[in-house]
Amino acid sequence: MKNILLIALIGFSLISCQERAAETEETTDPNLEAFERNTETVKQFFEAFIQKDISKMRSYITDDFIISPPSVGMDSLGIEQWQEMEQGFMDSYDDITYNNPLYFAGLDDNQKPNGDVRTYGLWNFTHLASGREGAVKYYAVFFFNDEGKITAHMQWYDTKDLVPAEPESVE
Repeated sequence: MKNILLIALIGFSLISCQERAAETEETTDPNLEAFERNTETVKQFFEAFIQKDISKMRSYITDDFIISPPSVGMDSLGIEQWQEMEQGFMDSYDDITYNNPLYFAGLDDNQKPNGDVRTYGLWNFTHLASGREGAVKYYAVFFFNDEGKITAHMQWYDTKDLVPAEPESVE
């Protein structure tokens, strides 16, 4: 009787393991895998920005890359305008960090992952002209091609936070 129970228990365990393996295979989504790879690209893109390495940043984007900045009245910009905008920021700020980042999969029209990357976080920096520290709450979506290059970048943040307010005087 003990042997029959032992054999039944082993058989049940094997079937259960096979079912779990089959479930794992079925849940492997190539778009989620692309999202994971593309998230690493976004992290490297941000690291290049923090290091003020515009040429490294450029290595992650396509030649027809466009950016949609948060500024009111600005349309999508091409690569040359993007580079000028990034360089201007790099020349105006120091001690740039991206804190508490969250990364989520981009979604298609059916709310399924499509390989793109959404990120939320807090950019901290020091404004060089004033020496004041600042922070910008940030949300962005990065769109990718099949080769893992960034084709477009949409950003949302409050641009008035880029130049920190004058500290209040203490009397």
